[in-house]
Amino acid sequence: MDIKKISGEKCSCGEIHQIPIEDVIIEENALDKTAALIKKITKEQRIYLIVDQNTKKAAGAELKEKLLAANFEVEEILLKEREEDDHLVPEPGTLFKIIEKIEPDGYILACGSGSINDLTAYAAHKMQLPYSIFATAPSMDGYASSVSSITVNGVKKTYNTTPPELIIADLNILKDAPWKLIQSGLGDLLGKVSSLLEWKLGVAIFDEYFCQEAFDLVENVLNDLINNSESIIAREKEGIEILTKGLIYSGVSMMMVGSSRPASGTEHHISHFFDMYAGIFGEHVPTHGIKVGTAALISSHYYLKLLETDFSQFEINHDREAREKEIKEAYLDKAEGILELLDQRWEHDLITESDLLAAEEEIKNNIRKFEQYLLSVETILEDFGFFEREDVKNLNRDWLKKAVNHCFEIRFRYTISTLLRQVRMLDQWGEEGIAKLEEKIA
Repeated sequence: MDIKKISGEKCSCGEIHQIPIEDVIIEENALDKTAALIKKITKEQRIYLIVDQNTKKAAGAELKEKLLAANFEVEEILLKEREEDDHLVPEPGTLFKIIEKIEPDGYILACGSGSINDLTAYAAHKMQLPYSIFATAPSMDGYASSVSSITVNGVKKTYNTTPPELIIADLNILKDAPWKLIQSGLGDLLGKVSSLLEWKLGVAIFDEYFCQEAFDLVENVLNDLINNSESIIAREKEGIEILTKGLIYSGVSMMMVGSSRPASGTEHHISHFFDMYAGIFGEHVPTHGIKVGTAALISSHYYLKLLETDFSQFEINHDREAREKEIKEAYLDKAEGILELLDQRWEHDLITESDLLAAEEEIKNNIRKFEQYLLSVETILEDFGFFEREDVKNLNRDWLKKAVNHCFEIRFRYTISTLLRQVRMLDQWGEEGIAKLEEKIA
């Protein structure tokens, strides 16, 4: 990927996007080149290699040997010390474990995917140190992101971070990643169908900032994904490369616009709501991409319904008192922070029936252009075995209903869920979406 073509030039959106990533390497046998690549970008001799038991087995142990053979001094930071430990959660305690072991006289190299990537990016940012990431699974879109998700007091929060200098992905390693991680990456990328439409929704109603190049970057990889899903299922090199590029390019698009707008909408908010409840009640939930992919079935249903609905039938209702009551009931001990967010967004989100009618044709034209993508979501989820997964079949139905009805409150972002809540259709359409999922997993 030629990052330099994107970075530093004035874009058609009027902005000059700065992409601080030096290079993205996605190829076979990339592990063999990693030591030489690191030598090109740092004069430090000490490498802080961040792994957990799973990523150490997948690539970290061999990576350490290659670095030592290249005369680096390697200090391994093992985050999840036993394989039988619970899955790694990106939380402050683990973050401090990284920070306390790193000195300025070294270079940080993360070996992993989701949680390790988020933790390392945030730690490096706080310490004002550069880092690189060696990817072990095509499981999420955060490799190139300028934000990290950290779980604080049971709530997943997004923080600005510094992107890596290098993203190194060895296709031989990625294609052998656990199937659940490949499914997770697919789910995260498939969620872009609705997130891109959410961005266009914000543009149509509120004239939000929009970058066509960032939008096209994500749509193009989404198109590649849908046209090559069989190759990914077969773990063919070409398919895994398409999935990996798609996830990394999604991160670049977020970096271009300075937010997760191109890559996160209702489908991600449903996932975040589940994460919050998992923290509150101490229960496990599916990985991020599995939740996002499953939720994409529901958000796609919303847009297909919106396309066939006459907007003049909608009656807008802005009832702040009801919203506050629902937030207190749904968000439990996290309600205070969500209420503060409501204070910030209330005036921004207010729309009138005339506003909505004026935007109707633009909104529907956007949906028509994405109709085939929306219709493909269910088929691809089925082909990838989402509806056969026990953790999807066992999703807490009470949580799911709450997530569908209240997840839009979790971020300051206008989405189709926000709109449906304002026109009093969220409960009905949400029930239909859940029923559609129930039918698939029965």
